[in-house]
Amino acid sequence: MLKKAAGFTLIELIVTMVILAIVAAVAVPGFGNLIEGNRLVSGTNLVTSSIKFARAEAIKRGASVTFSTEGDLATGWCVHTGDATGDCANNQIRGFEPPRGLIFTETESDLVFDRRGFLVPQVTQELTIYPEDCTSGDGSFRRIRVSPIGRTEIDDDGVCP
Repeated sequence: MLKKAAGFTLIELIVTMVILAIVAAVAVPGFGNLIEGNRLVSGTNLVTSSIKFARAEAIKRGASVTFSTEGDLATGWCVHTGDATGDCANNQIRGFEPPRGLIFTETESDLVFDRRGFLVPQVTQELTIYPEDCTSGDGSFRRIRVSPIGRTEIDDDGVCP
């Protein structure tokens, strides 16, 4: 009696490779969107937690604390003691590096929190975050709103400009 050889035939191997290639071709573009979405969410969370940290430090210290962008969020930001006239070099509590691949816009460059955790001046501030390759009409857009009493809110219903 002949013993059957174990393994795959060449045709079985080719069919399997074709199926894997088709699945990969369908899945790879989806992974790019997933990675971009995760980058946007993590960048938004980093900015939001930094703002909340500044507010908490102001309340804890009983003094003014500033979330300062030193001109632009894309170059990084810091939380320092004092008002907007202070600087990150001398009064820094904590510094933050910006995530790559994101564009930031803000209404004010510094957010100053008083000893009660309220914004000074008490006016709602907004920051927007979206990916560098955001196309017009795309839904990959986040807006962080800081209320006059210092609460943060994230809206994700915006569209790219």
